[in-house]
Amino acid sequence: MKRRSVPWSPAHLFAAIVMFLAACGDGEEQVAAGGGAVPPMAVQVHVLKAEVMDNTITTTGTLMANEEVDIVSELAGRVTTIGFQEGGNVSAGQVLVRINDDELQARSRKAEANLKLGTDDEGRKKQLLAVSGISQEQYDATQAQLAALQADADDLRAQVAKSTIRAPFSGKVGLRSVSEGGFVGNNAIIAKLHQIDPVKIDFAVPERYGRNMAAGNIIHFTLEGDTATYTGEVYAVEPSVETATRTVRVRARSSNKDGRLIPGSFAKVDVRLKEVDDALVVPAEALIPDIQGQKVLLMKGGKVVSARVQLGTRTANSVQLTSGVQPGDSVIVTGLLALREGAAVRVIQAVPTMKVSTTDTTSR
Repeated sequence: MKRRSVPWSPAHLFAAIVMFLAACGDGEEQVAAGGGAVPPMAVQVHVLKAEVMDNTITTTGTLMANEEVDIVSELAGRVTTIGFQEGGNVSAGQVLVRINDDELQARSRKAEANLKLGTDDEGRKKQLLAVSGISQEQYDATQAQLAALQADADDLRAQVAKSTIRAPFSGKVGLRSVSEGGFVGNNAIIAKLHQIDPVKIDFAVPERYGRNMAAGNIIHFTLEGDTATYTGEVYAVEPSVETATRTVRVRARSSNKDGRLIPGSFAKVDVRLKEVDDALVVPAEALIPDIQGQKVLLMKGGKVVSARVQLGTRTANSVQLTSGVQPGDSVIVTGLLALREGAAVRVIQAVPTMKVSTTDTTSR
């Protein structure tokens, strides 16, 4: 025999809800009548302890030559001498390239001869002026002509000097683009000169760390395909923040006596900031954000107590608390959404002491 389903009316639904609530109320009254109480909620806590925190930022950077210039010719002409080997080392002042200067030398000798004649003429005119043999106007014209001859001679000396290109500093020369006997034009690049010991490391840090960067900060960096860790020291910090990236540019130097560090290489950089002697660090999940800022929940006397806090260094997994708490406080790290001020709690597990070396990872 088939049973017929009777549709529920609004009155039936309301009556069922009332009966359910009454049953729930009876259950609570029975618990109360039996002398029971809501059991404390089990939570995990992290006990704050002041420790030395070695604060480190991880970012990316690029290796650069300590000094780098293009070897160029200021004169157009034929190359007569190349005084370096490609990829070889050169010393400051060493002749790198000579450009044919035969024509300039001839013009220079002519200018020197004219200058001598002009000097002798000026000497004679000066003697005549002393005995009123010539007017002051004639002597002034002779002086002006001598000055012009001197300028011509100086100009040609400078042109002759440009025909010899010397190394401005000691370093390593790259690949050359000309040969002896070849013709080079004005400002043509002949090769590049690099000073690669030491090398520079160019990197950037988020603006919140900019005020902590200063000359003397120690960095460690690694390179792609190289298992070694290298050390450098910050020597300069950009005094402003780049608005496009909200970062501060920093440069460090590292010794490169063995030549293993190649300019242009990609580097992963760890920047060690100033140590914090009494850091109070908690897991990041212990923070509760609201419209007023940040707070944490503490366990005091078996009850929940909220505390408004200020933050210091923050990483992906942890955060430093700079105010609102003190060593010995038990910060609750689980069940935060189910807790309220004054709720009873009990500890089921204490979170292990956090590693005091914090790392903030960023990229340019």
